[in-house]
Amino acid sequence: MKNKIICLILVAILSLTCFAGCVGGGGTGDNGGGTQDGGGTDVPGGGKDDYVSGWWDDITYDEATLKFMMTKCSNDQELESGCERYLAGEMTKNEYIDDLVAQRNKDAETYTKVDVKYDYYKDVSDDYGFSKAHDDISSDINNGGDAAPDMYCNFMTDMLLCSLKGNFANLNTREAKYGKNYFNLKDDAYMADLMGSLTLSTSKIYVIASDYFIDLIRAFFVVPVSVKLFNEVAVDAGLKDLNNDGNIDVNDFFFEVKAGDWTYDRLMKYSEEVYEDSTTGKIGFEDITDTLGFALGVNGLPGAGMIYTSSAVIINKIDKGDGTFEYSYPATNQKLFNIVGAIDKMMDTVGIMAADGNDAKTVGLEGVEQKALLGIRRQFTNNKILFGGIILVGSLEYQIYQDMKEGEGGGFGVVPVPVYTKGDKYLTQIHVVGRAGGIRASTTKFSQCSAFLQYQTEHSTKILNDYYDYNLTAAANSLEGNVEMLQYIRQNVRTSFDKLFEDAIGFFFENEELSKEENRYHACLANSRFEYAADISSDYSSNLTTKQENLRLLVIEYDKLPK
Repeated sequence: MKNKIICLILVAILSLTCFAGCVGGGGTGDNGGGTQDGGGTDVPGGGKDDYVSGWWDDITYDEATLKFMMTKCSNDQELESGCERYLAGEMTKNEYIDDLVAQRNKDAETYTKVDVKYDYYKDVSDDYGFSKAHDDISSDINNGGDAAPDMYCNFMTDMLLCSLKGNFANLNTREAKYGKNYFNLKDDAYMADLMGSLTLSTSKIYVIASDYFIDLIRAFFVVPVSVKLFNEVAVDAGLKDLNNDGNIDVNDFFFEVKAGDWTYDRLMKYSEEVYEDSTTGKIGFEDITDTLGFALGVNGLPGAGMIYTSSAVIINKIDKGDGTFEYSYPATNQKLFNIVGAIDKMMDTVGIMAADGNDAKTVGLEGVEQKALLGIRRQFTNNKILFGGIILVGSLEYQIYQDMKEGEGGGFGVVPVPVYTKGDKYLTQIHVVGRAGGIRASTTKFSQCSAFLQYQTEHSTKILNDYYDYNLTAAANSLEGNVEMLQYIRQNVRTSFDKLFEDAIGFFFENEELSKEENRYHACLANSRFEYAADISSDYSSNLTTKQENLRLLVIEYDKLPK
């Protein structure tokens, strides 16, 4: 580490004559329209011989080795692990993005005077899959002493549950217990709304969500659009030349989306126009081999995408005006029931179907459990489905999507989940497979951790924007609207409070009935194959009292956590 500092001093001396060319105002990010440099500081130029001054010059703590623990947990249906590649930079694919990650991590260690050692829980989803790692993290922190990892990156539900157990340090504290707190959470690169949904107090933030944790962005719900199929039906579906370029195509669809007109009704209209029967000859009996408008995997993911991206309230979060909130389940939930009815109506429309594993087998997918998403993916990339279901951004990295740019593939577009009512604001949910970070509450190296994470966050914007461009624009035959659309989605990330705390209440109190799948609203739809469940209202009412009491107890427990 001392060699790093000596080299740094030498570089600084040699670079004095070129400071005027290197030093400038902080860069402007494309994600939120503000500076991405932590309040006007200057950032490294990225070359190994470049040096630019910044707040890290004033670091006063001792050098340190930091341990960073995370979960790989690849999932062949939704999202391969992104921690090794995008966070640790240890799974190189010899691409430009990997070079950017490696340089960012190297610079962070140099300028913040730390060495970071990455470690992983074993890559077994049955043991460490979604919402299954929190007990092990808590055990590590409670029993590992000083040898326990200093930082963690894991699925959001796991991180939330660990914060409820007091395992993580408050990122928002004014003065850290062990030295200065280097976090600048007002920076655009932080997902403030999301972090606010992972806490029950405005003064306590235990889980960090930022551009450094690109795996969060990879877990956004999106709807892919087949450019080839869309352009074939755009006119018949009533789309206008909204961008005034003389053509009616997918670029006009992006304008329709931004205008708030991308609704369930529009989805149904497009689906009806594109539908072509391939087997039964009977309208209303859709098959996975038909040319479809929209297909949803019966696994709860699409239902969550539709419900939790809507403005339906699962848990009330009311600002009392004094810096605190009041939490409760609403006594009635008519808006939720209305959306369930709207989903039911949509699923009854020609050209829309719910696909399961048996449907996936029809398109030649054998030997893989829960194959529905794979089947939809196969058909979409073969230009047999107009809208490729509700999936995660990270899934678009798969080669089968990237190959759509070749030959007659036409490429794909990316849009948010449709809104229920015309003109509503799009709300982008993040799946719980998105990984966020935290610092062990008992670490004596909080200052070093905060500086390292702050630096990484400030210097991840270019990686994020190049990630958008590499995985979307290039794969869609230079459909530039994709990058703009994904940045638009990034700006409209909904608080995940409803979804995360609905799950956390069951897990925290280890109440089997509350954590069971059928008591989560999106699962009610999945279990009924997206048909309206007549008893959803009574199910909601029967669980309400118990859930409300556990929510109240959870708030009491949270109040006991240190600030």
